[in-house]
Amino acid sequence: MIIVVEGPSGAGKTTWCRTHGGANALLEALPDHATVPTEPRAAGRFWVERNVVRWREVLEREARDGLVVVDTDPFKLHYVWTLFETGQISEVEWTMQRDAARDAFAAGRYALADLFLVSDVDDATLRARRDADPTRTRRNFERHVQLRDALLRWYRAIDRLEPGRVVFGLPDAGITPDLLARGKRKTRSGRELFERLMSELTAL
Repeated sequence: MIIVVEGPSGAGKTTWCRTHGGANALLEALPDHATVPTEPRAAGRFWVERNVVRWREVLEREARDGLVVVDTDPFKLHYVWTLFETGQISEVEWTMQRDAARDAFAAGRYALADLFLVSDVDDATLRARRDADPTRTRRNFERHVQLRDALLRWYRAIDRLEPGRVVFGLPDAGITPDLLARGKRKTRSGRELFERLMSELTAL
């Protein structure tokens, strides 16, 4: 089973994963941003391929351990969609990365996790947590705060694909038996699932 922990910067994802995921936690490792192409089509392919590699690592950990708790969604198409929805990038930039993601998703190269735990703390709490942790630079923190509402909409759309597989809030009790009981998705990837998600986003 694959559990993803998601939310904006400062939402407590990494701390929750370390506390409750233990040996099953897979923390995020950010790339050197100097290596990211500036041309939109190349940038879209870069991020999709990077996320495909991370999804492969998730599957390897699942095969080895049975359970993996992932800090930040490997299917990170939500980031460029929320930037587009908040007017921070052009439609061309969104559609280029969406189309690259569609091909990878249709081929099963990356996919949806079985369960998403999505932190939904408010803006003031995010800023307070940022200020209380001077050990982390939190690159583009204010941009991530602006994306909060759109991010929650993205995961509401995912939840409508198979209700009950998105939990809003990071449970204080950790990974409880009722969460594990939801088990593995019958279908994690494929073109049809991708198009259903895009339709749900359009309907928001």
